Formats: sequence, C-alpha cells, structure tokens
Amino acid sequence: MTLLTFMTIILNYVLFYQIPHFHRSSQLEADTLRGLSVIIPARNEENNIYRLLASLQPYLDKVKEIIVVDDHSTDRTSDISKSYGATVISLEELPKGWFGKSFGCWNGASASSGEILLFLDADTTVEENGLERLVACIKAHGGMISVHPFHKMKRPYETLSAFFHLVIMGALGAFLPFKKARAVYGAFGQCALISRSDYFRFGGHQAIQGELMENMAFGALIARRGGSVRAYTGKGAISMRMYPEGLSSLVKGWSKSFASGAVRTDFRYLLLVSIWLGGLVTFIVNTQELSLPWFIFIYGILCCQLWRVLRNIGDFKWYMVLGFPIWLVFFMVVFGYSCFRTFFTKNIVWKDRKMDL
Repeated sequence: MTLLTFMTIILNYVLFYQIPHFHRSSQLEADTLRGLSVIIPARNEENNIYRLLASLQPYLDKVKEIIVVDDHSTDRTSDISKSYGATVISLEELPKGWFGKSFGCWNGASASSGEILLFLDADTTVEENGLERLVACIKAHGGMISVHPFHKMKRPYETLSAFFHLVIMGALGAFLPFKKARAVYGAFGQCALISRSDYFRFGGHQAIQGELMENMAFGALIARRGGSVRAYTGKGAISMRMYPEGLSSLVKGWSKSFASGAVRTDFRYLLLVSIWLGGLVTFIVNTQELSLPWFIFIYGILCCQLWRVLRNIGDFKWYMVLGFPIWLVFFMVVFGYSCFRTFFTKNIVWKDRKMDL
C-alpha cells in the first residue's frame, strides 16, 4: 500500500467523520411554525416547483407565508405557484452586479414578514414533519442552518452526482472531528434557515450579490463576522431530485458553478479534498502494481467508506458503490469542463440566461 493510498483511507474517515441529519423524533408543535417564511427563488421551474409546493400544502395554514420569487420565467412557473396557494413576487430587471438567485432571495426576504427565513431551491421537497425538524434545529442552536438535501434518484445516470456531493461536503470542512472547535466557512446552496434579525444584520444576499455560489459566500461572510453556521444532510427533513431532465442537464448543472466554488473554498479544506481525490485516482490508475489480494482488500475498504457516507447523502445502493471509479472519472471530466467555462470562456448559460463570470 502506497503512502498516498494510506492517506486517502485516513482522509475518507476524517473528511466525513460525522454527518448529522434530522432524526424523526426531532419535532416541535405546529404552533412553532407561525413565524416561518418560506422563500423560493424560481426561474423556469415548471417541471420542478409543483413537487415542492405539493409537499408544502400541509403547511399552508401553519407557516407565516410561502413566497415564490419569479425571476422572469417564460414557462408556467408563476401560474403553478399561484394554483398551490403561494404568494408570487415578480422581479424587476436584474440590476448590474447581481446574479439572479441572490436577487430573488433578497427580494423575497425583503417582502417577507416572518421571524425565521427558510430559503429553498425549487427542485427540493419537504419531507413529512420536515419543517418542524428544521425549526427545532434553529431554535436549539441559532445561527444559520445549512442543509444539503437528501438526493432521491430514479434513473441510473443520476448516481453520477456522487463525487460532486462528496467534494462539496468535504470542502466545506463541516464534518471533521472536533467540529465544535471550528467555524464552518460556507453553506450549501439548496436549503438555508436563518432568523430574520441575523439575515439582515449580516447584510443578507445583498452583501454577496455578485457571487455565483450565493449560499457558500453568505455562509462564509457570516462566519467571518462572528456568526455561526451549522451544516446537515437533509435526511429526514429535505430531499431533492437533481437534473431529472437527463444527462446533459446534469453536466450543465454541475459545471456552471463548481470551479467558481472551488476557488472560494477555504484552502486548508480544498487541499485535503485534493489529496483525497488524488489518492483515489492514483489507486485506480496503478492497480496493476498491486497483487490481486491487496487490490481487493484496499478496494473493499474504499467502497465501505464511501458507502458509509453516501447512504446519508442520497438513496445510493451499496452495490452502486462498487463502480465508484466511473463516478470519479465523470467528476474529473465535468470539473475540467467547469474550469474551462469559468476561467477561459468566462461565461455560462443557465435557465436561458447568459451569465458573465
């Protein structure tokens, strides 16, 4: 076993030491939801948003409000949202220096009246009693609660997101040992919960208006200014179905911001993740140097470690992990493409909008 392979096995354990999720016993009475404003920024989301709004139907009379911020959609996003009882806000023209999602979140928060703000992407879904568990968490800990939704998959290509999830979680540095001694510099993008007073005290999305990965930037800003950010996987509270339109959509979705997010990641965690990925690649490339028993032994360890983490991130089956080299190669190719779009062409197209980086 090479030193790099040994380090990879250690880092597999260290980077994902403990990933907390929402236990089903963690609930509060419905009255605690009265001060909650749910804010959903959306642009051309007719194929996704109905699932989220359907999951929020049991909460219509329990939460303060459900706000959909329509960012110049050319499909039925607005009509669908209204049919499910949500309040729809139509954005004015995107100001110079803003990215669309940050502008949507800021306008939604400004128009809201709840004491607690929950920002949700349109492709997420709230699990049964999910809002109660989220509110219980923020009432217990305060600060910003950042959630990476549990990934529900229906088609084989969707499992190709595996290493993107792992890299995001590892690079956040939120799940290492002794996490209570460290600040989390960043946040996940699909789900965030924060009190109204803290949101505006830290400047909200207006303070990071030019950042493509808005929640990562906002979470880092909160940490720098002395606030706290806690990170969770959404198991038991919030789930998502990512890029159900097909493989092309998955590639476009992950490549649009991944490289941009990498350069804004804390260097220490980025270095650890890079060594971990490098060790995995080196092991796969140099398999011919190992005897068959050693290869099976090390491969088995890596698969078990990945399965321990992935089962809390999404509904990955254990046998899928046996093919992790395919996921790894796919990640490297798409990440390279993301770097090319970010640093050479310096623009991307997402939701029919061209964004200059």
